[in-house]
Amino acid sequence: MLAPRPDFSPTMLRFFLRARAKQAVADSGRPGQSYRIVKDFKTRLRKSAGVTVTQMDLAWMGRLNTPEPRARLWAVLGHFPADHGVTLTHGGQDDG
Repeated sequence: MLAPRPDFSPTMLRFFLRARAKQAVADSGRPGQSYRIVKDFKTRLRKSAGVTVTQMDLAWMGRLNTPEPRARLWAVLGHFPADHGVTLTHGGQDDG
């Protein structure tokens, strides 16, 4: 029996981005500055991934359907769809 493939959908990317942002706030020890911490986190991540502000905003909202910037963001988060035999498609994925 084959193991199920991980979900690399736009919705799951949104979940991971927001979870990492919350972790950044928790790690900072400054919850009162969460707005600034999340903004800085998103900027660093966006620049590391080489995606545009618009693409990052769409990813944050779970609406980034374009495969290439999604793959870049997943890679910066340390998850590589190709390692699981997954090819990102427009708004979804092909599990091979």
